[in-house]
Amino acid sequence: MLILAIAIPERAHRTEDERNTIDVFSKAKLGVVHIKALQVESTEFGAHQHSESTGSGFLVDDGGHVLTNYHVIESANRIEVYLPDGVMAVARLVGTAPTLDVAVLRVDSYEPSAHEPLRLGDSETVVIGQKVIVVGHPLSLHNTVTVGVVSAVRRSLSGVPAELQGALLQTDAAINPGNSGGPLLSSSGEVIGIATALVPEAQNLGFAVPIHLVKRVLPDLISMGHPYRPSLGIDGIEITPEIADLFGLPERKGFLVERLEPWGLAERAGIRAGSRMVLLNETVYVLGGDIVTAINGEDVSSESQIAKILLLSRPGETLTVRFLRERELHEVALPLEAMHSR
Repeated sequence: MLILAIAIPERAHRTEDERNTIDVFSKAKLGVVHIKALQVESTEFGAHQHSESTGSGFLVDDGGHVLTNYHVIESANRIEVYLPDGVMAVARLVGTAPTLDVAVLRVDSYEPSAHEPLRLGDSETVVIGQKVIVVGHPLSLHNTVTVGVVSAVRRSLSGVPAELQGALLQTDAAINPGNSGGPLLSSSGEVIGIATALVPEAQNLGFAVPIHLVKRVLPDLISMGHPYRPSLGIDGIEITPEIADLFGLPERKGFLVERLEPWGLAERAGIRAGSRMVLLNETVYVLGGDIVTAINGEDVSSESQIAKILLLSRPGETLTVRFLRERELHEVALPLEAMHSR
């Protein structure tokens, strides 16, 4: 009798990297959800659906809170979340941070025993070249996993808000329509970013919101629906060497204060705005104001740098602002006020 031996693949035949990807995905899929954002209008003839957008999201706690992108649910009046076990639940919107492209949903019918929230990691320690894994539901293809590396950190994209300028993570892991809101995972299985954008005309260019910024606002989104966002009450322009040379400014780097918000923190602290207007190439520059050079010891020159410092601040803290006035260096303390509504 002839006996044929059939080789059965063993786990040991997989590479260490393959085993890592499989392990990360097997845990992450228990917390990644599929989101349908609907626009539904109720009439006397029944409910009519006008539009639908889809995306991904992920559970962050045992209370049924789901993180996703703001742009996924922006126009919806009904949000359906398909949980990892396939159960559909109607979610309610808990909080939004549009400038970070982040939204928090809550599924009230959530059963913690059937799912596993994802762990939030530390995106500030991410380095170029490290492995990343994207899990989501692109084009409604459930539980799709793609693998790549961190291609760049602290990226900017045209059109994104100031808080995300110079903050985005770039990856070559495939991000497709429907991945938005899903997790960008490290090889340890921790979330280091939220997949948020792709460049249609390019290949292997995807971007994610770094999770350290999201972690800072998440408690606020859950507790009051929006992030704590203080304002210095200043408006101005970034000083470049070209701008400094053109107008004879005493500093070649910093933030030139052009306008002040009446009774804002900066005005009450004695910071001065410009008073001399110059028109150049259809742009009005207001000269003569103070030049802010640092906040809390961190050099600043752009609106995005100031916005990120404010985003990471908390009520009751005091910001130390250093500025140049008529070639003399000054420093002033700005105590931050209580929470403001949107």
